[in-house]
Amino acid sequence: MNLIATAGNDRIRDFLVNDWYRSLKENVNLSNTDVLVINYGLTGLPKEVINFPAVERSGLINNTRFINLAIFLENHPEYDQILFCDGGDIIFQSDISYLFEEHRDAFRAVVEQLSPPIDLVVKEEDLVNGKEIKSFLSNKKLFNVGVIIAPREGFLEFARTMERRLKNINVWGGDTVIGNYVIYKNPHVELPSKYNFIPSTAREKFYVKDSKFYLENGELIPIVHNAGRYRFLRPVKDFGYGPGKNRVNKFNIWMFRMLFSVSNFLKMK
Repeated sequence: MNLIATAGNDRIRDFLVNDWYRSLKENVNLSNTDVLVINYGLTGLPKEVINFPAVERSGLINNTRFINLAIFLENHPEYDQILFCDGGDIIFQSDISYLFEEHRDAFRAVVEQLSPPIDLVVKEEDLVNGKEIKSFLSNKKLFNVGVIIAPREGFLEFARTMERRLKNINVWGGDTVIGNYVIYKNPHVELPSKYNFIPSTAREKFYVKDSKFYLENGELIPIVHNAGRYRFLRPVKDFGYGPGKNRVNKFNIWMFRMLFSVSNFLKMK
């Protein structure tokens, strides 16, 4: 049995229900897959989803969500393959269920084609043996942890490592550093960018037509991720699923690409 999971609080409730879940339900084959929402105070969730109240709440949701996923999985061994993703800035546009059947013993995720140096994301003092972690990750490409597919044991190890190695559970980027550390320590496969397409960092050309995202060759992009720590900096305005949405902010895309390019150049120097 497969599981697609996310987490969130009431701040993202409308998007999670009307865009994330609606797009998932309408486009992805869920015949052998359950949907889990780790609940940090969400109300009005669809009855079809598994509503799991967060057990571990003392920390940034981006970090503690992995610990709560592990708590759920420890009590539900029936789930073998899991796709865990953000719930507040992702939409599904076509079926991705076949990914559960490929590379089943490995982590599967998309490498950001343009990103800041991974070893600069979190300070050493926020980590246990931070120097070793950052040295190990130095010069490695950054897996985006907004969409990860892995076997059950992979996510259990992710959570155990998070608890052991992340001193500051409130630090932004902790999930990225620990996630990449675990992924690179285990069998892993790089997925094509279309399975976690971030308009501001992807190098492929794309366009929006009738509120849908397409690659330059006309292929509908399966998963689109409007990533960004702050809403006003995200590459797509009115992001969501359905008519009348998705206006590309070209200035933000240009700004992020320049910022990441400069940061990588300075690190090389």
